[in-house]
Amino acid sequence: MKQIISAFLIGIMVCLVAVNSCSDKPKQVNVKEIKKEIKSSDNKAVAIQQIYQKEKQEFTKVADSLKTENEKLSVKLQIARALLKKQQTVVVSNIPCDALKKEVVVLNQLCNEQDSLCGLSINSLNRSVAIRDSQIVMCNRSYLSMFDLQKENQQRQQQLADELNTAYKQNRKKRFENKMLSCGLMIMAGITTTLFIKSQK
Repeated sequence: MKQIISAFLIGIMVCLVAVNSCSDKPKQVNVKEIKKEIKSSDNKAVAIQQIYQKEKQEFTKVADSLKTENEKLSVKLQIARALLKKQQTVVVSNIPCDALKKEVVVLNQLCNEQDSLCGLSINSLNRSVAIRDSQIVMCNRSYLSMFDLQKENQQRQQQLADELNTAYKQNRKKRFENKMLSCGLMIMAGITTTLFIKSQK
């Protein structure tokens, strides 16, 4: 009887040693914390997107008003040029004195030069507006590609967190199964040893 009890105790001790050897866990990462960080970064990205859109709208509004003002000035300048040319022709034809005519012609040339300078300024402003528009388009493209990349990274992070969670669950299940198999094997070994000792009597 003592031999049976000692064989059974030896089986239980070997079982405990085997169970303890199965209990080494891999390092756990807090998946909930990762998901919380992903959600937080998603909220920040949405807030940044809203601020960007608001600032862009305000900038575009100011830029469009400048463009409209520039177009109005350009139209006014063209009308003024047409009226000035008409008046210059009338004034030059109605002056009887040749000396005065020469001075009026010089004055007309000065006015024309001033008009051309205004035209150059307006053209320069139009080019600046066109450059600004292209810069806005490039900036918007860059921002959208960065925003898409950030969203893609968040989705990848979420997917990896879900896969990690699934792997942890599978690992826990496998460790539990290994412990149960070890226990069963050790109990079977104890029973077999006990039966072997009984049969030897």
